[in-house]
Amino acid sequence: MKTEQEKDTVNILVVEDSRTQAEYLQHILEQQGYRVILAFDGNQALELIKTERPAIVLTDIIMPEMDGYALCSAIKHDKDMADIPVILVTQLFDPPDLIKGLEAGANDIIIKPFQPEHVLSRVASVLQSQAQKKSGDTSPALEVSFDGKTHLIPESQLRTPAIILSSYDAAMRKNAELQESSERLALLNEELEKKVEKLQQVNEQLRLSPALGNEEHGEKIRESEDRFRLITERSPFPISIIDSAGKNQYVNKKFEQLFGYTLGDIPTGKDWLQKAFPDITERTKAINTWKQGRGQEAWNEGNSPIFPVTCKDGTIRQIRYCPIPLKGGEQCVIYEDLTDKVESERLRSVLVSIVNSSNDAIIGKSLDGTILSWNKAAERYYGYLAEEVIGKSIEIIMPPETRVHLPVFLRRVGAGETIDRFDTVRLRKDGSRIAVSVTISPIRNEEGRIVGISTIAQNIADREKSETSRMFREQVLHRR
Repeated sequence: MKTEQEKDTVNILVVEDSRTQAEYLQHILEQQGYRVILAFDGNQALELIKTERPAIVLTDIIMPEMDGYALCSAIKHDKDMADIPVILVTQLFDPPDLIKGLEAGANDIIIKPFQPEHVLSRVASVLQSQAQKKSGDTSPALEVSFDGKTHLIPESQLRTPAIILSSYDAAMRKNAELQESSERLALLNEELEKKVEKLQQVNEQLRLSPALGNEEHGEKIRESEDRFRLITERSPFPISIIDSAGKNQYVNKKFEQLFGYTLGDIPTGKDWLQKAFPDITERTKAINTWKQGRGQEAWNEGNSPIFPVTCKDGTIRQIRYCPIPLKGGEQCVIYEDLTDKVESERLRSVLVSIVNSSNDAIIGKSLDGTILSWNKAAERYYGYLAEEVIGKSIEIIMPPETRVHLPVFLRRVGAGETIDRFDTVRLRKDGSRIAVSVTISPIRNEEGRIVGISTIAQNIADREKSETSRMFREQVLHRR
């Protein structure tokens, strides 16, 4: 890995049409001593690559004229630029986005929002992998089936499994964070119910107590209301209060921040429904759920429905709500934003689908070699079902004479090294042997810490068949 003194010679091209985002990335990288060049669209980036020759390119996807996919593909298909690694910086939560980015030949992917440490670790990892790359190697393609189509994903450094598994790890971490948020919301819900009940009791006592003077009576009410308002204003979750006539009496700051609507924008429940649910089907579903009184019951059971709520700026957030009935027909409603959870679960599903549809065996392991994931191709290659090997050492598929190398491999990859394609043999469940070409790569979490190891194995016999088929096609085309 480069030292601080050496980094000033490393040019990094950041391609981003948002100047704010571009300068933020520039700041992160320059703080570590890298020299950063900015481009604001794909065409400008290609011109700068010719004159500046960057060591690595970080590019956003959505840009005018030439987007990040086209830029990445153009770099990888130009013989003078093909060796320059490209990192896509994107939300990347939709299946087509992920497939398209991998097909374009991206060396790595950074998912927004990101921490500076995560960006720096990915850049350092790609630069290190590039330095280790053997000159003259030909790169096979990872073949995956998704959505009824077969996609050939180039593996310039056979990093695709590591990219996928790292993204999967990020999705899992996001889910864990959201689970903690959900637990906090449940506690807040319970606390609010108690405070509301106490507030109502105080108000009822004040109403029935003729001994209290009007001034003292009003002071008690104000104190009670102030305590309730303090709780709702400090709440990390959006809250609204609706009266018996269907008018919105109150929304807290978090409600305004998340949805963008003020009380003036949505004076009535009808106004809120029309703005939040412009689609009549979703609006009807939300109304029916409310009328059926399933909101709080379903919330307590952990299976309350999630609704797509349209915010004032047009963005859509995935929301579930919990109405707390108050006396006099009023409702206190708590909202939970599950957008990140829904998207991360979708991403996780896509990543699992990609790994499982690969024709190459992809195995995820802990740093001590314990098998954590095992795709369908691994089942075909080695004869073991996933449930038979998960939790066991990778030694289960290694011939006795090769096991002596395992501690060395684990130590090298655990230190951040990628061990590129090497031919070896593995054991099947029936005791027979299979010749494979293996690449072992580190898996990093969002902070850049190495948390696991990915292994991709390609059946050498299949590779030779594929190479023979490719050469035959080229000969036929040449004769034409």
